[in-house]
Amino acid sequence: MLSNPSVPIAERSEPERIYLFVQHLGRRLREIDARAGLTAARFSVLASLRFHGSRNIGDLAADERVTRPSMTRLARDMERDGLLRRAPDPDDGRGVLIELTPRAIAVLDAARAAKIGLVADYLTALAPATRAAIKVAFAALDELAEPSEPELGT
Repeated sequence: MLSNPSVPIAERSEPERIYLFVQHLGRRLREIDARAGLTAARFSVLASLRFHGSRNIGDLAADERVTRPSMTRLARDMERDGLLRRAPDPDDGRGVLIELTPRAIAVLDAARAAKIGLVADYLTALAPATRAAIKVAFAALDELAEPSEPELGT
């Protein structure tokens, strides 16, 4: 059950406190995206391509959990804005791969560095014992970062 919004954060349940932390930090991270001219969807596509390499529209749509038509529109708009380009798929003569442009790499890397810097600034402001506790907590939470997909029917 959710707490009354007037209840101090420190008195709320752990799940709610983690949720609130993620929401507040997420808002600050999205502000960095906005300053870079990126929506959350655009940042996610750029990050996916940066870390997984070029992809076809179907694979990229599956990665991002959107429909192929939605990804096609997003990729078209990002191509128009100079962030993506199409290249022939060497494994499929009729296929097309979506790749990052040098501009996209620069924008993504700058936004990502700013986000990491924001988190680093937060951590630097904490006492060493608190930073150590956070390190232990995140080690325990690592598996939540990439949860396994539930099997159908469970």
